[in-house]
Amino acid sequence: MESTACASNRPLGAASAEQYSYFHDESATIKLYPAVSTATPWTMNAHVYLESSSTLKSTTPLAGVEQTHTPFADNVLKLISRYSMRRLLIRVGDVASANTADDNDIPHDVDQLLREELARGPSGTSVLASFIESDIEGGHHSNKNNRHSKEYYQYKYASLLRYLLDNNLFPPCGAPLDSVRVRKHGHSTIVQTPKNETRQKNNSVEVESFLAADAATFCNPGIQALLLSKGARTGEGGWGAATNNGACHPDKNWGLFDSLFPSTSPSSSVALSDLLLKSSLDSVLPSPLQKNANKRHSIWIDMTISDPCYNAQLGPEDDLCTVHISRGTSYQIGLPSPSLQNAGDEQKLVLDLSLGDLILGNKREESKAWHPCPLSDSSRVSLYTPTGFTHKIAERTGLISNNANDEVDGGKLEFNALNWEEGYFDLSAPWTQIYQNEQGSNEGKPSSLFGISRTVQRPLGLSSIGTLVSVFRYDQTASQHHSASVQVESLDVLPGALIKPKINTLRMMLYEGEGAGKDCFIPPLNTSECSSNQSSYLRCSEMLLSDLQSHNLVLNSDGTWLIERTVMLNPDSSLWMMIDFDEAYLPFQKFPADANRGIDAFPSRAKFSIEAATPITLYSSSLLLLPPVPDMSMPFNVISLSCTLWAFVLGSLLNVLTKRATESVKTDFTGEKEKRPIDKLRDKLKDKIGRLKRVIKMEPTTKAPRA
Repeated sequence: MESTACASNRPLGAASAEQYSYFHDESATIKLYPAVSTATPWTMNAHVYLESSSTLKSTTPLAGVEQTHTPFADNVLKLISRYSMRRLLIRVGDVASANTADDNDIPHDVDQLLREELARGPSGTSVLASFIESDIEGGHHSNKNNRHSKEYYQYKYASLLRYLLDNNLFPPCGAPLDSVRVRKHGHSTIVQTPKNETRQKNNSVEVESFLAADAATFCNPGIQALLLSKGARTGEGGWGAATNNGACHPDKNWGLFDSLFPSTSPSSSVALSDLLLKSSLDSVLPSPLQKNANKRHSIWIDMTISDPCYNAQLGPEDDLCTVHISRGTSYQIGLPSPSLQNAGDEQKLVLDLSLGDLILGNKREESKAWHPCPLSDSSRVSLYTPTGFTHKIAERTGLISNNANDEVDGGKLEFNALNWEEGYFDLSAPWTQIYQNEQGSNEGKPSSLFGISRTVQRPLGLSSIGTLVSVFRYDQTASQHHSASVQVESLDVLPGALIKPKINTLRMMLYEGEGAGKDCFIPPLNTSECSSNQSSYLRCSEMLLSDLQSHNLVLNSDGTWLIERTVMLNPDSSLWMMIDFDEAYLPFQKFPADANRGIDAFPSRAKFSIEAATPITLYSSSLLLLPPVPDMSMPFNVISLSCTLWAFVLGSLLNVLTKRATESVKTDFTGEKEKRPIDKLRDKLKDKIGRLKRVIKMEPTTKAPRA
């Protein structure tokens, strides 16, 4: 569907009279899951995904043309013109997506799986840029002669980050951009060519770096830069103002983010900060599920650009220049507790929820209503509920494919926000009633299906030699219907600036059965406790690089190793990779300001693929490596002692030279000749002899009296 107001007959630029098309979509996805409460037999929490996407299609390339009269702001179009990219992905999260739960009772669609994939990522702030390797702006393709080095893409990546910061397209607080750009802070920048490039005419080079900021970018300026549209006219707004929020002006508080978190309210971003910082979790997850549940809160910006946007000679009519920008956030909230109500001849626990309860929890004081953008192509609310719980939907909610008063059992429900009367919905108005069936379950989230972890072992001390351990697991008990093997494509980064990896010590162990795929599995110390026999309970076998489906070892100029592996894991199995390293002594200019804190190392990354299902990418937590740190006060001590010594030497020399000069001037002025040393000695002797004679004459000569 083409937006009539957005896709009007407007020229793309001064030099072009072609037309463009603009599309905008909004979605709010709420996934309910049971939680344990001490006050009531059951209660629920919600995982919320909010996403707003904008798409611009043009029959002319966007690179190198002055853009006017488009819904996208100039800073975004200039970004596309200056840097030839296929994708730019910015993600901010408080924890790493180290595991994932397989919700058996909730069917997923492709859009929701892709949305959850964007919500995953490493802890802190990460920026991924996929540059086009060849210079297709000039119309020629890449070859071995015009390919650039890794250092070229690192400099280009640093320039891209600076542009994002200068144009308010990057969080200006919490995670300093210089900490990502400057290598002395230890944040590795990965430069690699991704796989599966056969369908592309021109290869791409992916550059990625991260900064473990511990959710510091969930501050108000960071949220304004990534999500909200405040300051669209003055240029202060970030990505929300850059994409024009679906051609809806933010002063009207239209659209998904600007309605729920109005830009006219000074506390709008504060409310969103509270949600992302988990202050709205009223219900508490049960302790057995805390370690398995993925409690990541995140913000993401995903921009994709098609190749025709850089090519002056476009192909067929369906091969258009397409720019797609998605901005979204995901967080968890606690829902109110159910109350006991009469249902016929019996009483049931019923959970009365409004739309504000489902999306904002207890942080909806400033938000009154949701005004979907009337120029959007779609604006929907999706509600996922576990099996065993029944909905009674309120009227005028825009429920699709069901009558308003029908009772719907579990699964997915969709609501069309564009069908709301008067064009908005009051957040405090009733939305649904939920009660538990007799077959309902209150077991909470299932255990994790896939998992990844990375640890470091340093038995001789925090700054000594040690072993890096990376683990990839596939838990069969999390989903019994998954019996197929999973393909794992992993990447490990061994920072050569922090440690000295010994590749010859690389070893891999595969464990199968007896709960080897669980996150609590601990391998036996002695391999004799397990056997390679298929009939034994716990099977273990040592794997070589040649036993893997594929592998690739890349050594960078700074000593950093990139280890890529592809392996097939059976259900209830885990692969353990160990590699020893020696300590590395850093030059003093490479130490950060807080050297005793340690330096963050790039996390491990793994993509899990089962048959034709959507791949799932997970990240391990970043390691905090402490290199050997010298006594930082020693330079001060050396400087102090050196200055004291020089002060003594120079002071004494200056005193001697000044005294000699004074005597010389006195002699020249009075005409007296300076006595010889022998004369001075003779005068001193005469003076002492004279004193001695005077003392002897003054002594009395009285005699002692007789007895």
